[in-house]
Amino acid sequence: MKINIFKSIVVFLLTLVILLILIALYDLANYDSSYINRNSLTFSINNLNSKKTKKLFKYYENLYQGIASKISEDHKKYWKPEDPNLRINLPKTKVILKKKDDFFPGKKIEDVEKNFSNWPRSHGGFSSMRFSSLDLINNNNVGKLKLAWIFHSKDGKKGMQANPVVYEGLVYAPTPGNYIVCLDGTNGEEIWKYKVEKGYHAAKRGLLIWEDKKKDILRLYFTNDDQLISLNAKTGKLIKSFGKNGIIKIGSSPIPPVVIDNQLIVVTFRPSIEVYDIQSGKLYWKFYLRKINKKFIDNRDFRGGNPWGGISADIQNGIVYLTTGNPKPNHVGTSRPGKNLFANSVIAFDVKNKKKLWHFQETCHDIWNFDIPSTPILTTINKYGKRIDVVVAVTKLGNTLVLDRYTGEPIFDYEMKLAPISRLPGEKTCEYQPSLKLPEPFARNVFKKEDVTNLNKSSRDYILSIIKNSNYGFFETHELNIDTIEYNYQGGAQWTGASIDPYNNVMYVTANNIPWKVGVRIHNTKAKFKYIDKKEEPLRDLDGYPGVKPPWGTLTAINLNTGKIIWQVPLGHYEVLKSNGIITGTENFGGATATRGGLVFAAGTLDKLIRAFDSETGIELWSYKLPYIGSAPPTSYEINGEQYIVIPATGGITLKENYGDIVELGDAIVAFKLQD
Repeated sequence: MKINIFKSIVVFLLTLVILLILIALYDLANYDSSYINRNSLTFSINNLNSKKTKKLFKYYENLYQGIASKISEDHKKYWKPEDPNLRINLPKTKVILKKKDDFFPGKKIEDVEKNFSNWPRSHGGFSSMRFSSLDLINNNNVGKLKLAWIFHSKDGKKGMQANPVVYEGLVYAPTPGNYIVCLDGTNGEEIWKYKVEKGYHAAKRGLLIWEDKKKDILRLYFTNDDQLISLNAKTGKLIKSFGKNGIIKIGSSPIPPVVIDNQLIVVTFRPSIEVYDIQSGKLYWKFYLRKINKKFIDNRDFRGGNPWGGISADIQNGIVYLTTGNPKPNHVGTSRPGKNLFANSVIAFDVKNKKKLWHFQETCHDIWNFDIPSTPILTTINKYGKRIDVVVAVTKLGNTLVLDRYTGEPIFDYEMKLAPISRLPGEKTCEYQPSLKLPEPFARNVFKKEDVTNLNKSSRDYILSIIKNSNYGFFETHELNIDTIEYNYQGGAQWTGASIDPYNNVMYVTANNIPWKVGVRIHNTKAKFKYIDKKEEPLRDLDGYPGVKPPWGTLTAINLNTGKIIWQVPLGHYEVLKSNGIITGTENFGGATATRGGLVFAAGTLDKLIRAFDSETGIELWSYKLPYIGSAPPTSYEINGEQYIVIPATGGITLKENYGDIVELGDAIVAFKLQD
């Protein structure tokens, strides 16, 4: 009888598999892929036309993974409660020592990207330094900086996160109403406007201008949810020869692409890195960033490395670099055992040879939401008497990862500290997590009792009563129905990242020091070890201010040669507190841009100001109140011997979510220039 039942199950499963294959073949037969090289395309659910078919496949994919996990011996071992005694005899610290003899000779990045008069990509160039060599506006005359023009898109109010790109006097930017607009850089007058018909995140994190000298076309590229779009930058019309009438279907992405040897490279939320022909849009190859059962697969549940931070390119050596965020769910890792590669990582890819060169993971098995949230930056520093090519990434932990560009090894000794064992049954955290001495952290990364606010006694007592019943400390793990206090969502660096002056090897980074209360609860009482993220919220005092001592927002200058902080200043203010002589800094999501004129421009604060700081001292030299909060880093460009600073001022969606009516969303692009 048992044999007959077994045979019936086998027959049923085989029939089901055959049926699914037939459905897929029928669906794919109607899939328009004339612009894609089928031979190089890995099968994906995303290639199916029918939503019902996708849903069916997704259901059985999840079912398969669930069954596979239950019968896996490794999984069974993982679910055994972790023995606390296993960590007792482990060393308190581990250090990765960098050898002084194995550095490659460096090449000045400023010799690679010589033309800083334009701003062809939202991060400046493919190195993503967000630096301008223009010095017409400098620390001696910045006080004469005045409003040059202001443009209102008048197509809605929704925060924009992309700084404008500029090419030969024309300014390009996304608008809240899902348009791409081209403006005259001298007066802000509209030249053309293109409506993005589908999606709602057109060029969310930026655009790319590329001059196609072969076909004499100035091309504009950007992503829009699950589309990669190419426009003629002169006319605003779709380039019909690219993809299917100017559009390629990709995995969802907010990130502007990069170019190496006529290959257009984009990162997606599949998660994947994908390489296309820049003119035709033909797919060359793709690499998935999630590894399951020793295979890299297309899986959009965000349990692997989700590359929402950005991408950069070493065009001389044909290498692209990207950063990844945390795996999901944010605070519960019982369903995703192991290190969770390639989450929380910096990754290098050899584009020519179609392979991953190396990866470096900052946080292992992240259950705290400690992303590497911003675009990696390529530069060259001086250390051990040598010039060293490096990739630099700032993190939510307030760390600055400085890695050898060709090996991924840390340039500074990389110290890791023994981390606590998990309090949740079934959760196994990594033994060691980063605790860096150099470069010096630019933000708080561990909540401590001494951090509690001192603005007034009532607020202090209120916060002390909250943390009395909460857990906090170095990579403190979560406990059922008890809050954990940590600097994560509004801690450290954000998507805006940093700016680097390649002439003096100084990095300028904006950051936040605002802790959150997070936790977990039982999701399904019938299923063992099933949890769900509890609602997270910022730790605030009775007056609505962050429940910790200022500064709450900062701008920091770090010498990348030594790893030492040069200066740090509060960024932003609250008017009520300022009137009492208290400058606290505010939460900020604007980012900074450095220039050869000895200036650092920064915005994104709750007070709506854009500011200019002396790059050597951190002294504020100029400010201007924008109509709305600056929502992206500033851009610098030159036209007819005049230097301009331009910034989108749209309020910021994240700030709106956190502060409600205090933040007004807008539709402005604002430009400044020197005036007598």
